[in-house]
Amino acid sequence: MKMRFSEYHVSYDLYETWKEICPEGRWRTAEPALLDGLIPSDLLNKTNSVFVMGSASAHGSVFLANLNRVDMAGSAIDQQPFVVAFNHAGSTATGGFVHHGDWPGRTTKPGEDFFKATAASGIQAYYPLEEMPTAASGKLEDLKVASQNEAWWNTLSLLRDRSE
Repeated sequence: MKMRFSEYHVSYDLYETWKEICPEGRWRTAEPALLDGLIPSDLLNKTNSVFVMGSASAHGSVFLANLNRVDMAGSAIDQQPFVVAFNHAGSTATGGFVHHGDWPGRTTKPGEDFFKATAASGIQAYYPLEEMPTAASGKLEDLKVASQNEAWWNTLSLLRDRSE
């Protein structure tokens, strides 16, 4: 399937909330519950962990929440980026999800034993993923996890293509 973007309504009033979650120019790892009310709860309930990035320019701010979504049927954990862009001059916001990303590291296959154990226990939220940084937060320029960088650039590309 081809990578695609689907819009999700975001209010400009949520800018400060996103900035509190992840300051601009930074990244951090987060529990899915931190994004409660910002992303649909049915998706958060399938999420192992979240990687959040914030960036800013003179015209606006962009935040990416890369969800590590547990796909029980596919025996995988897939990255599913959610992006929100705030236009400060117009006090507007655009948000949405990237579906079917194809960058290296987007899908983790933890093995059949993981899914057998978590299906019964629900402990998938505690499984450490190699595609997540070992630190809890840092500066964007210090991020060394290739799949997270790829998620960022692929998401921005789709967002840019959509607005042209």
